[in-house]
Amino acid sequence: MTNFNLKILFLGNYILSLLFMVLSTNVETYLNIQSIIPLIISTLLLIDITYITSCNVRENNTISLFCGLLMLDSWYLLLSSIVTPVSTIIFEILSPIILYISIKFILLFLFQGSGYKFRKITDILLFITCFGTVIGTFISKRIYAGMYGLQFVVSIACFLYIVFYHWKRVDFVIRSEKKPIFISIFITLIGFIIYYFFTIKISNHISNFGIYLTVLIFSMSIHGIVLRENDSFPLSTIFSLKQRIILLFISITLISMIVIFSGGNLSIILIAINTLFMLIFICNIILEFNLKYEKKQITKDSKYTLALDRLQQEERLKIEFSNFLHDDILQDLLSIKNMTNKSHRPEIQDIICDTLNDLNTRIRKQMQDYHPVILKNLTVKENYQNLIESVSLTFSQRDISVSFICSDTLFLVEPYDILIYRLIKELLTNVYKHSNGSHAWITLSFEKDIIKLDISDNGVANTSLKTHLGISKISLDTTKHKGIVSIKEQVENLGGTINISDNIPHGACVQITIPMKGDGSYKYFVS
Repeated sequence: MTNFNLKILFLGNYILSLLFMVLSTNVETYLNIQSIIPLIISTLLLIDITYITSCNVRENNTISLFCGLLMLDSWYLLLSSIVTPVSTIIFEILSPIILYISIKFILLFLFQGSGYKFRKITDILLFITCFGTVIGTFISKRIYAGMYGLQFVVSIACFLYIVFYHWKRVDFVIRSEKKPIFISIFITLIGFIIYYFFTIKISNHISNFGIYLTVLIFSMSIHGIVLRENDSFPLSTIFSLKQRIILLFISITLISMIVIFSGGNLSIILIAINTLFMLIFICNIILEFNLKYEKKQITKDSKYTLALDRLQQEERLKIEFSNFLHDDILQDLLSIKNMTNKSHRPEIQDIICDTLNDLNTRIRKQMQDYHPVILKNLTVKENYQNLIESVSLTFSQRDISVSFICSDTLFLVEPYDILIYRLIKELLTNVYKHSNGSHAWITLSFEKDIIKLDISDNGVANTSLKTHLGISKISLDTTKHKGIVSIKEQVENLGGTINISDNIPHGACVQITIPMKGDGSYKYFVS
């Protein structure tokens, strides 16, 4: 589902929630504090959905799923104070769904949407138990209670097993996000204590509190991701932060005064505030649509600068792509064209087929160079294994055995996974092109927040390259070692090191170490 469709979905939910609040004000139960508190908290959740969704310009799946949890929790709160046959059934259905989405969200957050071992079986078990509990709602309360208990046990067991099995991976993410998580836990404890004593006279005032723990614990982390978008709220393109705060304060104050002087109670004020934020949400959706798809009115100077910058970028891309088409594609196409008159001959047909297969391989390689594809449903190891096989197929005329050593639980956050992908591809390609050896070894590991990549072969070591990179400060010949120069710059810019040495008894070994910083990775977390 696209980001725009998700915003329409959340907007529809806001409208339904607002209608529910309006209809519920006619019920006497909304005149007491036991029903006002859920209305207040639901209002805060709906406002938070509006803010987070509007800032989610990168279409981050974790943020979207978090907003989905907020949406479900808001309905859970709204329905908790209304006792009708329909509301009771919906209320009971929400519990297993919230549990299911909560576990999915936590795993998505910890693994950043990438693949991990036992993911498929975990997803199946979580879905089956959730679906069984929902079905049990329509059968009997005893079956529902039994299925819900089973779902809870299976969900917690699956979650704990995945966490302990991938402990190093989880530990890295938790340490990277420890500050916002600890702040969230602290705020949750303080808020719980205040809520407990404020509502101590209300029966069952802390029942089902665990339903909300997921959104409470990860709230600061999600808002931290949103803040990294550098003020990406669509209205920020028109109003400054100070202006937005002033307009919001004036709007809420005026609405509250009008409602109070007209004799409205607190529930009416909350409905009015929700109406205001729903209208703000609509404005954001329309504004974002216009910014993306409609022509923008800009001054001549900025228009000229923008056009010039785009022209330069397009020319660079055109030159690069033109060289690729001329050197790698056009010559083969012309040769195939010349052979079409003799295509009835079997040997010519074989040549044409081989040429087309070669073209297919080179085009795919170029596509991967422009934009490497890291499949989220595969683990890091599986993605890199596919890459190694792809490079080997590209040099099918070379008989080099490649050994790849990597842990099944290896975890690399974005954008480090793309960087290592490019490094493996470039260095393995160099082995196939320049080494006369018969074997290559690739070792990838992650220990103590350091990524270690070693690529070696049993060919002839390039001692001059070793001198340039490891010992001497003589500048490299960029025309001869362009790929290595680029790798060296990228690694050193990230605070890493690269060393090229002899591989005993013969061959060359490239050793790369790069520190992986998880706190900045969520800026690129756009799964």
